[in-house]
Amino acid sequence: MNKYESIKNLSPVAYEFVEKILSEEIGNGTHQLSDGVFANVMTYETKKRCDALFEAHKKYIDIQIIIDGAEIISVEPVEKMHLYECIQPFGDGDAELYAVNNDCVDYVLGKGDFVILYPEDAHMPCICIEEPKTVKKAVIKVPVK
Repeated sequence: MNKYESIKNLSPVAYEFVEKILSEEIGNGTHQLSDGVFANVMTYETKKRCDALFEAHKKYIDIQIIIDGAEIISVEPVEKMHLYECIQPFGDGDAELYAVNNDCVDYVLGKGDFVILYPEDAHMPCICIEEPKTVKKAVIKVPVK
């Protein structure tokens, strides 16, 4: 089975973009796709866990794929986040932010690795593995239906 088959099943549009970013150089910025799907491609320095926050989304499913470099993405059920301080509630937007929680599952992602994060998955991306390093990543946003 193709490593990216779950992306294809979720959104053929997102899958096509993944194929593109894995085969050619894609510039940073927002890339409007179709069917309400868009992708944010970015290059940044990873950070220490103590400098990060958990986030959750209600309008979009995130597909986060590493183009170059490596990072940790921590994941925790959003209902557990409600036990902690909410720094920014959803309001009219898509993102809700929570204070750091160390009771989570860590995923170490390297080049070509991805994680699919649903609205029930609070997540803390961009965490350094040992020390901050440069990462290039695409976050593909698929509307929740």
